[in-house]
Amino acid sequence: MVIRYLLVVFLTASLSACGFHLRGQIPVPESLSVITVKTTDRDLRRSLTEALSSNGATVVPDSSQAKALLDLHKVEFDRQVLTIDERGKVTGYRLIYRVAFRITTATGESLRTSTAISRRDFNFDPDLVLQKEIEENALREDMVVELTQTIMRQLSTIAVIPAPNQFASIQYIHWVV
Repeated sequence: MVIRYLLVVFLTASLSACGFHLRGQIPVPESLSVITVKTTDRDLRRSLTEALSSNGATVVPDSSQAKALLDLHKVEFDRQVLTIDERGKVTGYRLIYRVAFRITTATGESLRTSTAISRRDFNFDPDLVLQKEIEENALREDMVVELTQTIMRQLSTIAVIPAPNQFASIQYIHWVV
């Protein structure tokens, strides 16, 4: 019984020590704990706001209250023709959702500039337009979730390096033996 208990404690400790997190749980650094999300894409803003909030960050609408700003300055959704049939009708598309974003501190210091891209191939049947439109919308929602997770992973790797003058106030204690 004691061996089982020790084994459970050991496994739990080893999982927490290795950085294991439940799926969807991405820790947000303290420097980004109060953040503003700026974008024109409502779906992406809603998804990012929910993800940030569920991972411990506070999303504020006014950037003057925030420690950081997540600016999705270029959001593009594109549908490219992938295949056509013998009559010249489109039978397949490639859906591309591209987001260029930058993260800055409240003082305007750039922490990261990056691009996230999600792609899906989509078969299209001109005889089933309504069903294919519903399927395309579902794929687009899935792409928003994927982009949100990609952005959240990038946010979790950001660490603000303190300015050199912040170390000036550190006092060292010398032990006398």
